Amino acid sequence: MKGKFHFNFLIIFMLLCFSILLLSCTPPVEEKCPSPDATKITVSRGTAATGGMIISGAASAVQPGAMVTITDSEGHTVTTTADENGGFTLLEADLPQDFDHTLGNELSITQKSEDCTESDAVDVEIEF
Repeated sequence: MKGKFHFNFLIIFMLLCFSILLLSCTPPVEEKCPSPDATKITVSRGTAATGGMIISGAASAVQPGAMVTITDSEGHTVTTTADENGGFTLLEADLPQDFDHTLGNELSITQKSEDCTESDAVDVEIEF
């Protein structure tokens, strides 16, 4: 009887250890980044005097250091990295050649960082 008790105890102990090991091997669940703050993002088609289109996010528009992805209505994308204050600026020269400049159209903007997966998109209208 004493030997059977030790054997059962050993089996239970091994199952417990295996369960702990299995739980510790489970990859952490990454959370989705918050959506960019559309109220702090402006998209101006610009003019020849301003050098063309300007897309800018004021401080706290996105998370500091986040990768910001901007997509036009035709699927053309451009990415940039936010500064330490969560702001960013893209100029005409940073954009793909056939990027949409049509007034009233919207650009889709997301963010992603080491701490979270890509956010839901916010849409920002192209203004003059």
